[in-house]
Amino acid sequence: MKKSSKKRGTNRKFFNILSILLILTALLSIGLIIYFDILPIEYLSIFIVVTILIVLALFKLLNNKKLKIWVKSIFSFISIIFVIIFLMISLYSFGTFSFFSNILDRGIRSDNYSLYVLKDSGYKDVKDLNDLIISVTNKDEEGMSKAIDKLSTKIEFNMAETDTLTESLDSLLSKEVDAIFALDSNMDILLEDNEKYKDLEKIYTVTITTKVKTLDSDKDVSKDNFIIYISGIDITGKVASKARSDVNILVAVNPKDKKILMVNTPRDFYIELPTKKAKDKLTHAGVYGIEESIGALEQLYDINIDYYSRVNFTTFVNIVESLNGITVDVPLSFCEQTSARSSARVCLQKGVQTLNGEQALALARTRHTLQNGDRDRIKNQLLVLNGIMDKAMSPSIIVNYNKLLSSMSNYMLTNIDQKSITKLIKKQIKSNTEWEVKTFTTEGKDQFNTTYSTGSYRVYVMDPDMESVNQAKILFKEIFNKQ
Repeated sequence: MKKSSKKRGTNRKFFNILSILLILTALLSIGLIIYFDILPIEYLSIFIVVTILIVLALFKLLNNKKLKIWVKSIFSFISIIFVIIFLMISLYSFGTFSFFSNILDRGIRSDNYSLYVLKDSGYKDVKDLNDLIISVTNKDEEGMSKAIDKLSTKIEFNMAETDTLTESLDSLLSKEVDAIFALDSNMDILLEDNEKYKDLEKIYTVTITTKVKTLDSDKDVSKDNFIIYISGIDITGKVASKARSDVNILVAVNPKDKKILMVNTPRDFYIELPTKKAKDKLTHAGVYGIEESIGALEQLYDINIDYYSRVNFTTFVNIVESLNGITVDVPLSFCEQTSARSSARVCLQKGVQTLNGEQALALARTRHTLQNGDRDRIKNQLLVLNGIMDKAMSPSIIVNYNKLLSSMSNYMLTNIDQKSITKLIKKQIKSNTEWEVKTFTTEGKDQFNTTYSTGSYRVYVMDPDMESVNQAKILFKEIFNKQ
């Protein structure tokens, strides 16, 4: 008798605890959804009412003394399922909040400045250059000035100033100086495809953090027309560093008419840098900050860019990995560098296949083996983007949702705040209509020319075909219903 009474008491305690847990998790999920303001008011009202009715019904059944234990056990199982559902809603809400908080651009920029020496120089450490001659360009620029101060705490050296980085490189090759101290992203431009500088190596790096004013917009994205600039930079790791922008896509959105225009501009477009008042490749503009790229594109198309999103190689690889791969019809067989730019290669055969992160990135990046170079690469990038979108919109994304957000949170920067994005999401949930999407790629003619970044050294550029540029201008006006 005592044993039976004790068992009933234990069961009652379990049902009480489960009832309380059910109420708490339900309140938590409701509170977070209200706080993050994701659902339209009508959907929010339905969610709250249904949740309350379910919780009240289960609470009453769990605490009904007249029901038999086996009946209560069934409702206990149902209650546990709802507790898990409410916890998942809460977890997804916290994950979303953390994601938006991490990707919001607060204007902090991180740049690497390094010492470069000749491979056969025998210099292996920064201290080996003590009291020797180091060439420097733009020593009064804020980042470089701070980097020189940091370097000066390690060694004493004689500074040889030059007007351009190419002058510094030539003085190193002729052994007039012992090393170069330069911004890594500037060096990457000159070292790319330039056999003349193949015998250089990096022996020491200083990281400098600066603060810039970010682009600000007061647009209501749920009803105002706006343009987003998507910049894909060619580095791995964190995305706050200045770097070349290899992917340059402008996304014009008309939320009222549900229209989207995507304009892809080739990386080698020969355009004017607005703050430098000189011609350069579009990809090089990213070295001077995303603001320079935005200004250059605004000048080119006579538009105003409201928002930007900046991603890099790491973002790309992580997104595909978090989706457990994407299916793509690879148009040709090829081999390409890995994201680490090491000697390792990624090789793919032509045909439909599931690609992992590194393979998808290789397809999106490769261009030297393509018949039409960057033009064909843009087509490959669209293939990969379509593969990502197909997988991201499949039911499996629910399981991988937080993993997907986590994969991007440290490798993406944007000036779009959570409030703006949730407004657009709420409108889409409410209307549930398909968007009309149009794509366009501007064209140009191949040539070789000098650029602001390379000085007197002539490099491959694409001279814009103004007919295609003007066509893009017309498309921007059409999507916004302007004359």
